[in-house]
Formats: sequence, structure tokens, C-alpha cells
Amino acid sequence: MLPNNQARAATTRIVSQSVVPRDITEKFSQAASTLKIGQLVKDEYFTLFEAVGALEIMDPKMDSGYLAPDESGQSLEDDYDVLRELTPEEVIWVMDELLCHEVAWYMGHPLSQTLFTSLHLDKLLWPVPRDFEDTRFGRCRPTGDREEPDIVHIVLRAYCLGLIKCCGFVHARVTKEFYYEEEDFSTQLYNRSLLSDFDTHLFVTLLTRAISWIDEQNAIDENVKHALKIRLEFRNVFILGLQQDTNILQTRSMDKFESCLSILPSLSESRHLGKPVPEAFSWKVQRKLASTVPPRPMVRISIEDALAHLKRLYQDGIHLNQLLDYSGPSNLRAAVWALLSRKPQPSVYIRSLVQTLIMSKSTILGVVSAKQFIYDELAALILPSNILLEASLDETEVPSDPRFQIAQLMDGFVRRFTQPFVDTLRSACLNRCRIRRTVCHTIVDWDNLQMEAEDLDEQLRTLSEEPPLEFPNGDTTYSYPLSSWTYHQKLIQFRLILQLGFELSIYAPEELAGMYWYLSHICSTHLGHIDRIRTFVVSAAKRNRSNPASYSTLRKSFLLFDRITTQIVAIDALAISLHALYVLLARHKILPTASAPQAYSNDRLRYELRMKPFLHITLPEPVPYEEYSREATLQGDSDDIVMERATRAVGEARKAWETTLSNGPFLEDSEGPKPNAPAIEEDWKRDVKDTMRACIGASIAIETVKKAILAQKPRNSKQPHPQSQPLNLRVEIPEPGSKGRWHDWWAVPQIVQAQPSTKP
Repeated sequence: MLPNNQARAATTRIVSQSVVPRDITEKFSQAASTLKIGQLVKDEYFTLFEAVGALEIMDPKMDSGYLAPDESGQSLEDDYDVLRELTPEEVIWVMDELLCHEVAWYMGHPLSQTLFTSLHLDKLLWPVPRDFEDTRFGRCRPTGDREEPDIVHIVLRAYCLGLIKCCGFVHARVTKEFYYEEEDFSTQLYNRSLLSDFDTHLFVTLLTRAISWIDEQNAIDENVKHALKIRLEFRNVFILGLQQDTNILQTRSMDKFESCLSILPSLSESRHLGKPVPEAFSWKVQRKLASTVPPRPMVRISIEDALAHLKRLYQDGIHLNQLLDYSGPSNLRAAVWALLSRKPQPSVYIRSLVQTLIMSKSTILGVVSAKQFIYDELAALILPSNILLEASLDETEVPSDPRFQIAQLMDGFVRRFTQPFVDTLRSACLNRCRIRRTVCHTIVDWDNLQMEAEDLDEQLRTLSEEPPLEFPNGDTTYSYPLSSWTYHQKLIQFRLILQLGFELSIYAPEELAGMYWYLSHICSTHLGHIDRIRTFVVSAAKRNRSNPASYSTLRKSFLLFDRITTQIVAIDALAISLHALYVLLARHKILPTASAPQAYSNDRLRYELRMKPFLHITLPEPVPYEEYSREATLQGDSDDIVMERATRAVGEARKAWETTLSNGPFLEDSEGPKPNAPAIEEDWKRDVKDTMRACIGASIAIETVKKAILAQKPRNSKQPHPQSQPLNLRVEIPEPGSKGRWHDWWAVPQIVQAQPSTKP
């Protein structure tokens, strides 16, 4: 062994003669050319660790601390001095830019690309302040460098701290509820604090002092002074509005959001007074953040878009107050869906607040217990004036008494079913894609709940001595109330999954006929189930004729039956008409389809994919593909029969939707006041009117196709029109949200006469 101080000779790498390098490019290209489009080749030993190790270090796109050779003269940090004096006009611009970044964060962009690009906020938040006096721009400077009382240290500091407090309130509310990171909201704070530990009155006091300081400055132009004051007042009121949070259940006041809404026009009018200071914002701050992602560009939105987003947020917050008067589960469901189905969808903060208000501390809207909520639902639909829901059962203390045993079973039902039932409401607070995805999972849970409910029904039937219902043919059956209610909830979710599929453009044009047929099939199943429930309620009402107290409850149930039936009939009829219309378009080969060949797709595989959420459901039973294919294409029916089917169905749909509109969104309760929610009621009416416009559009499209088919049919000929001959029509299916799409759930095609071909 050589001594440590003795130089070692350079070693030469010995390459074995058996290793001969060769170029494999040609052979690799030949092998890759045999792969089909969409086929993947993956080495099972190439794991995530190897994939991360393959990332190129010192790539500017991946390494935030890397400086390219031509950037050697630059620094990793900005040299902007946050203590430099700013003119009032420059302060206005910085305030407006901070507001834009704040709204961009509300929209879902990360703080690293929005607010945390502000050098002023960076100095306030890092290092993390230990007390409120530490929240100064120059706290890292020597002790002798005191901050002079100027516009930066008084006005801009107060505004920045108020903004941070607002963000803290929003962050706290959203993170307590269900949300989806980087879809709805980005909660990463990058090891910073949003000053949630400091009391709100400290920020309010600071903003109030800043407003007073501005009033004392005579050298500032009056328009500029007003612009500065209005921004500070806006921030002050916004803090107080967000501080209310769930306290609106007690105060029922949205005056702070109303004040914010009234200030927005003044902010818009004075935005031109600002003088840009772009160096006050920099993406380089990302290098100091505790982040594992590569540097990303700064997100910029216009002040107009920011104010428009805030306007919607405040309007939604004000109208949120109209949800708080409890008047039954059906009315609450209608109000929640109407509010949260607005276009664009309400902000994630509003949706999170609605989640909390729906159920917090086992109470609904802060006034109704979870048990009473589900009992109200059962009493309105399944068990009006039934012994299973009598409050006196809880007072029975003898274990051998059937009433005691009924109470025990019903308590078990409430514990098992309340949370899934409430979650059907809370799921409406998610973004539209996640609503459908969530319901696709929960519908399987409800199928299992239905089997549990059947077992409970068997036990309750024996304890309550329920008499069977006899039919004229001699058959008998029992009501199975709990499992019937569960099945009703499950069928609602079936329809929701299908209709959201149209809204989210999940279905290809060639699939629309089949999916509208399946929607009609579910509606028919649901109508039959509602008729069964009604039959047992009528039978129970005849047995309780001697109890006049049950009349009002029964009347409310029958009104609810009529409303549900009318709405399902309206959906069913419009689905039938669109199904028949798309069948005609497909037969005559004018339906727009994908231009590229679909090597890995056929009708059976597409059917299995669309039915995937329902394959494991026991009831209703999955439709076999052969039956689906036969019914979806209307095999054996001539064009005349299909056209008559479409025309008749669209007429029925228009009448049913007109009746639905006249019924209104809320079920009136003779024992309580009608919900006072004019804004939400207007949203609901607008949705129904859009559906009625879709009915009119469908009838126009049907007549256009009908005329084109009759024009090509030989006169005095009884032979059916050849189905392979294309019509001289052009079909366009508007995308959801576009001008030609009257309602997102109803893909009504726009059909026009095609231009004649110029080819010889």
C-alpha cells in the first residue's frame, strides 16, 4: 500500500475487446415503426426514482438557482428597495396590481406565481413576524434606520397587511372543506404565514389610521386622495365581510359584501390614476420559497377581469343569505343547486362556505338537527304520518315494547344514512367535473345502502305490523319505505351522472343518441318507482282517514309527487325527442364524427365505457348491449315512425317544462312561510327557460330534417326512404357554454341547408 503523501499514478481504463460499440439508430427506428398508434412500451425497472434522476440539472426550466453564462452579471435576488419613496400614483398602481394577484390566487393559481411575487409582501412575511410590530418593510435594516411616516410605510403597509389578512380568512375556510388542489385552489403557503394569529382589530385600526393620514395630506391631488381612500376602505370592509364567515347564520347580514360591491365602480373609475412600478414584482422571489416545483412565470390578469371576479363573488355571497331559511330538504336542494349551477360557477370560497353552512356540528343551516333533516325528507316523500317517525317513540323506555325497538332501528338508520344524504347536497359545492366523478363513486355506496335498508324494512315491518297491499290479481306486497327512499335517491344520481356527461362534453356525437335513450330509460324507471311510492302512500292515507292531523302532511306529499313526476316527464320527453333526432342524423350519415379512424374503438367498447359507473349496480339492472343497441338505433322503425316519435315527444316536453316553470322551484308548506329567495328563484327560472329554448330549438331541427327527408322521398311511393342516402344538410353540435347551446344538458344540433357541391 502506498503512503498517503505519495502521488499515485494515473490509472488507465481498460476496455474489453469483446465490447464493440455499434449504432442502433436504424434498428431502433425499424422496431418503433412496428408499434401501433397508442401502444406503449414500458420497462418495468424504469421506476419513478430513475425518471426523477433523468431530469437535467442546471436547466433553467428546472433549476431556479441556475444562472446561464450570459446572465453572469445578474444576481439571484432583486435589488429593488422596498423602502424607496413612491408617489401616490405609484402606490395606487401597486395596490391595484396586488388586487389582481389576489384574485388570481382566488381563481386557483399558486401564491408563488401571484401574491408572493410582490417584494413588499415578501419583506412583510419573511422572516415570519413574531409580533404585529415586526410586520414592517424595514425590519431587517439596522436599528438606527427608522421608517419615516410616509405613504409607503403608512398607506401601502396598511393595505398590504389588510390584503394578507383577507387571504388568511379565505385560506382557513377553504382548507376546512372539500376542495381539489390546483383544480379549485392552491393552498401551499411555502413556509410563509398569512398572519392568522393576529387579531382582526389590529388590521382594521391600521387601515383606519391610514385613511386619517391621507385626509391630513394637503399636497396630494383630491382625485388621487379619493382613490387611495377608497382602496383602503374597500380593504377594511372586505376584512370585516370575510370575518363574518359562518356567523351569518346568526346575524343574517351581508351588509359588508354589499358595501364591497358598491365600492367596485369607484375602483374601476380610478384605476387610470396609477403609475406603473413593475420592478416591485418579480418571479425571482420563487428562489427563496420552500417549493419542490421548478420556477414558473408570473400570472397576470387585468384589473377589469379582477373586478368582474370580485363582483360575482360578492353577489354570490349576498345571495348566499337566501339559503339560510330552512323550509324542508327539497327546497334546500333546489336552492343549493340553483345557486351553485351559475355560470361561471361561484368562487371556491363561496362553495366552501356553503359546504360549512349546509352541515356544521351535526346541524343543518345551524337550526335543524341531522336526524330531523332526514326525518323531514322521509315524511315528505315516503312516510307521511307514519308510526316510524313519531317523536314519542324516543320516550319509550321498555325494551320489550315494539315502539322502543322501532326507535332503536330508526336511530341506527339515521346514523348510517344521514351523512351520505347530506353529502348529496355538499357534492354540489365541488367543481362540475368533480361532482360527476364523486357521484360515480357514491352511487355504488348507495346501492349497498339500499340492501341495508331492505334488511331494516323487514324488521320494521314485523314490529309495526304493516298490512300488505293487495292487488286485483291477488298478489300482495309491502311498502319497503326505507329502501324505496334509497332507491329514489339513487335514481336521482343516475340522472345527474348522465346529464353532467352532456355538460362536460364526455360523449362523442355518435354516442348522443344512445346516451339520450339511456337517460329516457332511467326516467321511465324512476317514474314507475314514484308511482309505486304514491300507491302505498294513498293506501296508508285511506287507513288513517280518522286522523285529521295527517291531512296537511299528505297534501304536501302529493304536491311533491306531482312536482317530481312533472319534472321527470319533462326530462324524459326531451330525451326521447333528441334520441329520435340523432337516430335520423346517424341513419342519413350527416352526423359529425371524428375524422381520424378509431382503431381501438367500436360501439360495444364505447358502451362498456359509458356504462362503467353503473356496471356494479344491482338495481336498476344494467341493460345488455344487444338491447341497448336495438333500442338506441330504433331498429325496425322507419324514418316516418322515428320522425313522428320525435315530433310528439318534443311537444310533450314543451308542455311539461311549462308546467314545471309555473310550479316554481320551491314547494309551498301550508304550515310555514314560502322561502324568500328571489335571486335564487330567478336563477332556477332562467335554467328552466333555457331548457324550454332547447325544446324550441329541437322542434326546429326536427322539422328541418323532416322536410329534407320528405323532399327526397319519391312521390306516391310507399317504400321507405333508403337509409344510406345522405341528406343535403349540414349539422353542427354547439359546445357547452357557447352561444348556440341553449342549455348545457341538452345538446340540440343546429341543422342548416348545405351548400351545393361545385364538383362535376
